[in-house]
Amino acid sequence: MSKIKEIQTDMGRTACAPPDPADWKPGTSIQLGAGAVPNIKLEDLRASGIDCIELAWRNDVFDMLEPGNQNRCAELIRQARGLGIQVWSLHLPYGTEWDVSAVDERHREAAIARHLQLMHLAAEWKIGTVILHPSWEPIPDAERNERLQACRRSLARMAAEAERFNLRVAVECLPRTCLGNTSEEMGELLEADERLGVCCDVNHLLQEAPEQYIRKIGSRILTVHMSDNDGLDEKHGYPGEGVIRWNDVISALLECGYQGPFMFEVRPVNPDRLGQCWSRLMSAYSKNEY
Repeated sequence: MSKIKEIQTDMGRTACAPPDPADWKPGTSIQLGAGAVPNIKLEDLRASGIDCIELAWRNDVFDMLEPGNQNRCAELIRQARGLGIQVWSLHLPYGTEWDVSAVDERHREAAIARHLQLMHLAAEWKIGTVILHPSWEPIPDAERNERLQACRRSLARMAAEAERFNLRVAVECLPRTCLGNTSEEMGELLEADERLGVCCDVNHLLQEAPEQYIRKIGSRILTVHMSDNDGLDEKHGYPGEGVIRWNDVISALLECGYQGPFMFEVRPVNPDRLGQCWSRLMSAYSKNEY
């Protein structure tokens, strides 16, 4: 259910106020590099009003399974929490070696095993949500159904393990030929296990309006990635720089009772711009300007 505020009326009774998007915590994805160095200073993020972060990295430049890197990441998490920043989610790697939709069983099992190692780390670090790409690409039409079924088998396995780790798996909607590129196909993936949720990346939604997608997926949305596109391909622009109708997106999330953070996934990450963009979105929503 969505957050409901209780307000005091003139008669001394309480009444329900409509949900307010300003109740969401603004957050941002940060990219880790060699030595678990984030692409932005945590202190600058906190000063700009960012309350939570998602940890992400390119596996070819930062191997989280290397023990030294794990220690450095653990220290980064400690620093973030010391600043009052919640570490909300961990974005699992993606690419050929991490593809849980691979038709070859040995390849797929190896990918699942790598993901489970990172999920165990997330549990150790008390990060409650992991983000998973359901496939890599390109996926030929003739291969799509077989890849869907392979992915569903993987997702069922990972959902069961996630419950053991006290984690939530959020399957990310993806663009182009990737799996999960429409609400209909995401619905098929979610049928693999009722414990699965969704990371709604509005920048990836190229075949239907983000607000329509959100209303169809509804309460299965556990977290979001917020950035803008040009309607043709993903761009990771700041909200307001592209074609997405942000008031409609915010309204749809409120209707579905979304209670996670407003997690930016923009490029480049700039603390001042993030803070200003969040303030502008909230002001525009209150004035019905977008």
